[in-house]
Amino acid sequence: MRILLINPPRFNGHAVVREMRCANLATVSIFPPIELAYLAGVLRQYAEVKILDANALDRNFKDIETEIRQFKPQAVIFTISPTTFTADAQIAKIAKEADDQIKTILLDSHISPAMPERVRQNFPKIDYLVSREPLLEIPGLLGFPGIAEIENHPLPAYDLLPVKKYFSLSFTRKKPFASLITSVGCPNRCNFCIIGGATVDRGYGKIWKFKSASKILEEIKHLLNLGIRSIYFFDETFTADRERVKSLCKMIIEKGLKFEWSCNGRADTLDEETIKMMKKAGCWNVMFGIECGSEGLLKEANKGTTLTKAMEAVDFCQKNGIKVTASFMLGMPEESMETVKQTLDAAKKINPHRAQFVILTPYPGTKLYDEIKEKGLLVEDYSFSGYDGYCAGQMPALRTEYLTSRELVLAQKYIYRKFYLRPSLWLRTILSIRNFGQLMDILRFVKYLK
Repeated sequence: MRILLINPPRFNGHAVVREMRCANLATVSIFPPIELAYLAGVLRQYAEVKILDANALDRNFKDIETEIRQFKPQAVIFTISPTTFTADAQIAKIAKEADDQIKTILLDSHISPAMPERVRQNFPKIDYLVSREPLLEIPGLLGFPGIAEIENHPLPAYDLLPVKKYFSLSFTRKKPFASLITSVGCPNRCNFCIIGGATVDRGYGKIWKFKSASKILEEIKHLLNLGIRSIYFFDETFTADRERVKSLCKMIIEKGLKFEWSCNGRADTLDEETIKMMKKAGCWNVMFGIECGSEGLLKEANKGTTLTKAMEAVDFCQKNGIKVTASFMLGMPEESMETVKQTLDAAKKINPHRAQFVILTPYPGTKLYDEIKEKGLLVEDYSFSGYDGYCAGQMPALRTEYLTSRELVLAQKYIYRKFYLRPSLWLRTILSIRNFGQLMDILRFVKYLK
């Protein structure tokens, strides 16, 4: 049996992240399709498997058609992002036109779980919708044994990917770059999140499952043997289990493994001892999800991530040579220009190396979606667009009690300009440039701010 896994093309010139817990247009990165890599690691045990990363290779739908006709797969598996749903779904139609016997399988935890019948009606060429546990469900659809336990995940099939194409201005300094998944689910219950705040069954559910430090070390060694020099741990909150982090760091140090890595964390999960160990083990960057909307951090009530704690954690990281990227959210129902300015003030006090200010995305099937819709603040009620809050030219799918969708975009540009166009931070950003590609990414970002 031949199986073709596809990461669809870019969208309007933008690279796209399409993962079960994260999907957005990207201005300063090209991420590897890590879930497809793990899935290929399972399927290659039973079939001939190929991955076409059209996003990284900048291939178009005609190229995908050519690949399908030449490879002649019995199954085509592809991912989507909400913003690019309609474009990405063409893959099923292309596959069926090449051979109507091909099984078309969509891996999507963002939209399909909340409205499967609507997706099937709009895109009838998709045979199967898989919204949770792909390493268990997709092999089962094809007649193969699946894997339920995360500790038994296979090594990701990075040898099937164009690893030299991947980079991230935020998470990489050295190439080749790769990412790993060391846990699924999330211990937190943020109401906007498709994992913690889900009202439908999706992803890996609300149960947090994580790999042991020894299992993570095995996957790290696999990547290093492929020539990878920089790793991003793609988990929701890699630092949620402090003891696991310290155990992994100790193993990396003892084995003398040399690579750079970055991760997602929360300020309230770290202390200076852990941060020092992370630095010794090669960590150079941590992303903190610091503020959940216009109220949480500013009222010092955000599940332990207070302004004081955030400032302390960032200070610990920067004193020990670890850069911090802070992620702030705009667009909660009560957001106004006054709260936007309060968020800006908090960001300046925390003073991370980099910051991103994203506009809230009310995904169907989350508690926040229901709240936004009930309050009449949903302006784009799922027409396969408007579901991206990153700097990629998409209008938000919501307004707030005080700001229109357009005003939210202007507020986002305002806060980016005020944060980044400070002389001290601008100088630090310029000095961080390592290659021509990073310079071009910064110039594209500056163009967005105009």
